[in-house]
Amino acid sequence: MFALTVGMFFSRYTGRDPSWIIIAVALVPDIDLAVQVALQGIRKLTRIVFPVIIRHGNFHNILLLFVFSLLFAWVLHYFGIRFIDGLICSVIGIAAHLFEDALVANPAYAFLWPITMQRFGIGIMKETLNILGIASSTVLLIGIILLVGAGVLRTFIEGTGWWRMFLKGGRIDTQSS
Repeated sequence: MFALTVGMFFSRYTGRDPSWIIIAVALVPDIDLAVQVALQGIRKLTRIVFPVIIRHGNFHNILLLFVFSLLFAWVLHYFGIRFIDGLICSVIGIAAHLFEDALVANPAYAFLWPITMQRFGIGIMKETLNILGIASSTVLLIGIILLVGAGVLRTFIEGTGWWRMFLKGGRIDTQSS
């Protein structure tokens, strides 16, 4: 939802639509879940080599937001994407993930770590995790409805041309075929 809305403003004012960056990095904080599962498989070795246990929620903080966004923007710049576009969209993507987690759970995570260990959350819905440790079907359904709504809104405002631009990697084709 955030990606489509931000992409609409980006394309209107810059002629580029890097909303795919927001979509891609929105999943980054949940990498800690994959690391947790992987480390449980080699638990004895991790106690010796890497005694700190990584749990789901460890990457849900502003330190990861800033470090990952800077590194990812630098990598994207190498591939021809403006550094500032990559940085802004990376920050928005991770911040959107953190905000959505805060909306669902109370308390959620220590979002402001390393500044404080206090856990924050709004908790407008009772979160029940599914088998994969991700959000419940209710939370996912609401997210899908909001995504479809954002797509319909963007199509209503810009027409169907934004799909072509989005699929071409975010560049407006100034030459008509």
